[in-house]
Amino acid sequence: MNMDMSASESTQTPNGNTRVMILATVAFALCFAGWTLYAPLAVYFQDEFKLSSTMVGLLLATPVLLGSIAKIPMGILTDKFGGRLVFTIMLLFGFVSLFITGFARSYGLLLVCGLFYGLIGSSFAVGIPHVSGWYPKKKQGLALGVYGVGNAGTALSAFGAPLIAESMGWDKAFIFYAFPLLFMAFIYWFFTSDAPKPANVKVSTLSDKLKLFKSSRLAWIFCLFYFMFFGFFVCFSVWLPSYLCDFYNISPVKAGSLTSIFVFLSAFTRILGGYLGDKFNGRKIMILLTVIVLVVAVFLNLNLTLTTSLMVFYVMGTCLGIGNGVVYKLVAEYFPKDTGAVGGLVGAAGGLGGFFLPIILGTIKDYTNNYSLGFIFVSLVCLMCLSFMEENTLASANRKVADAVKA
Repeated sequence: MNMDMSASESTQTPNGNTRVMILATVAFALCFAGWTLYAPLAVYFQDEFKLSSTMVGLLLATPVLLGSIAKIPMGILTDKFGGRLVFTIMLLFGFVSLFITGFARSYGLLLVCGLFYGLIGSSFAVGIPHVSGWYPKKKQGLALGVYGVGNAGTALSAFGAPLIAESMGWDKAFIFYAFPLLFMAFIYWFFTSDAPKPANVKVSTLSDKLKLFKSSRLAWIFCLFYFMFFGFFVCFSVWLPSYLCDFYNISPVKAGSLTSIFVFLSAFTRILGGYLGDKFNGRKIMILLTVIVLVVAVFLNLNLTLTTSLMVFYVMGTCLGIGNGVVYKLVAEYFPKDTGAVGGLVGAAGGLGGFFLPIILGTIKDYTNNYSLGFIFVSLVCLMCLSFMEENTLASANRKVADAVKA
């Protein structure tokens, strides 16, 4: 039983559930740590298997692929069966798949294993409806921002995996990160519960959700911006260690430590993004953040020192984190009855950004032998997002959501 529910089971919106929010955040962080393990270990894979930058980019992106695609069905399943059951099963699956990955001994097997354990990358789509269901609309942005701090799991892998690889071998890192998922599965099952369903709200069918995907322009605009915000977060989280080692000739351990700062900034500023989304105009915030990321990407084309380059990356990471928080606050606000489904769709778009962008940047590096065109590509993606954000987009959506809620 949860202790924090202050509303009735069927007629009122719950006023919050701190326990579910915290445990979901921890579970998400552990899943994210396992999901991004390939990134800090890429240098070891490259040395052992003699991989090109394109092959490394493909390997880094492989877990992201399944995690991205799975967010849509995981969000729908969570709307139907509840986050407690779906998250618990996901944690157990993550334990098994990561443990098996520790025994892979070839590039091909690593690709296959990445597809399997990549499922835990869809955990975000499970926690979004599980957490938001416990909070009223005016508090959802902050609650989801706190949940989004689970992105800091990337820092757990960026910092810890190279240390394990140096002392015991890269294969042991997968086994080390697998067991916390098993422990968390039991914690999640016994210490969380699902928010009560309001009696007067019609449950959307699968057909309703598919029609929503087809007809809602706003959902696809959120997808585009999350493709950029979250896609670049994942991209640079997994790509930055290799970039720092190659361009500045530093050790994998130091590169992992420096990357962990980028990850922590991106993860913890999601809270600020959710708060700002609660208080201010989400459209204007997204536009401002996108412009800043665009300008920062232009600066990265210059011949910067390591310190200056890191400061620029950290500014970018901060903007990406705030943007991630704002987008999901808006998802919960504009799609209250279908938060899991639309959140899964938006999350899938972000995950696909994290899948394709490392491959694109790696391919650009292989063919040009420099990183400048990659940063120009980042700027072009930002320009594309800005071109789709029309003045009346959220205003018209506000009217439709108000009508839907009344119905």
